[in-house]
Amino acid sequence: MTDVTGTAQAWVESPFQLLGALEAHASGRLGERLVVLPRKDVEPLVTAVAEVTRLGLPAGVTISLPTGAPRRGGDDLAVGDAFSGAVHRLLVQAPPRRLVLLDDGRSTRRVMDAILDEDIPLTRPHVRQSAHRAVLARMAKRRLLKMIDAGRVRVITALPLPERVLDEAALIGLPIEPNDFAWLRSLPDSGIGSGRDGRETVVLGTSMVANRLIKAQPYLAWVRQMANAGPVVYRAHRRENGSTLSPLTNYPGITMIHGEVPAEIALRGMSSRHQVVTLPTTAVSSLRLIAPQANIQEFAVPEDWWMPEVAESVRRHLVPDPDSDFLEITQHS
Repeated sequence: MTDVTGTAQAWVESPFQLLGALEAHASGRLGERLVVLPRKDVEPLVTAVAEVTRLGLPAGVTISLPTGAPRRGGDDLAVGDAFSGAVHRLLVQAPPRRLVLLDDGRSTRRVMDAILDEDIPLTRPHVRQSAHRAVLARMAKRRLLKMIDAGRVRVITALPLPERVLDEAALIGLPIEPNDFAWLRSLPDSGIGSGRDGRETVVLGTSMVANRLIKAQPYLAWVRQMANAGPVVYRAHRRENGSTLSPLTNYPGITMIHGEVPAEIALRGMSSRHQVVTLPTTAVSSLRLIAPQANIQEFAVPEDWWMPEVAESVRRHLVPDPDSDFLEITQHS
């Protein structure tokens, strides 16, 4: 579908979207040349751009200075956040000739549900929309479905999608292609796998407390319980705030690392002596591809952790993959 001899653009609004764009280009699926347009005023994205530039960009990639959304989609455009108002305006006002949907964390599944189900809006389920945004989202969804019908859209994802989604996407002519992080795996190891003896436990922080999806106290107690059993490295999520970081920063047994660099980059090269512990997150799927030797443990959110106002539809999208191994949290005093 893509003209591999041309120049494509990628509008990215997060570090994970940036990695998806670079991987898609490195695998030959985003043109001979790629211009990455990072969204301005996203500090973790600035850090991620600096890190991938330091490591060495794939051939043919240029990363522009942080900017606003492109005014026109051009011939080939890749975007990560199909719920973004900027993307919706682009689709309605000046859509690209061909569109690639990249991963944007677990919301990729919600995007696929919205595409395949006429009753699901192309909006984030836990964010209340204004009347104007709701109308724009409906218009963008109609335009997106027309582009799919014309064979002008495809999805590149590292997430395992249910067979039902794959089958229904095939029926409407929406190709879904895998991202196995081949470019990132080809880079030299990060060094995390060398230097110390014994097992190292890495806890991936979550944004669920900051986003008022789960209660802080049981989550904090769980992390402290792990630290009481042995030292842990806590990699803070970029959206975490003082509600989790302050109580954990000086807790015995916890080494706090603020996650300016995406976990996929910082934790590549993990060995069999590394254990990663996390609540449901996209990083489970990506790290299992990037560091298959590591012991990656994904835990389901206990029912009594959820804030009472969190809808069941939101909870369903924040659970471990049903086809993957996951654990139940047990806590004790």
